[in-house]
Amino acid sequence: MQSLRQRIDWHVGHIVRRLRMLAELKQSDLAATTGLALSKIQRIEDQGTATLETLAKIATALQTTTAEITTYAERLDQA
Repeated sequence: MQSLRQRIDWHVGHIVRRLRMLAELKQSDLAATTGLALSKIQRIEDQGTATLETLAKIATALQTTTAEITTYAERLDQA
């Protein structure tokens, strides 16, 4: 059984991927915009694990907030 943290992380990764795709950005575009390594973007989308600082950079680039991403992830987990 996965922990709450693992389930939330999984949702965060998928939310980031979906928002990136809706913005019509490649992973490499998001990496360049945020100043993060491409491998970090890939890992976040696959595993969801990110520091709040990293997630804030991504959220800003995707024109949203960290709070919106994490709140939605928590709602998905409860569904």
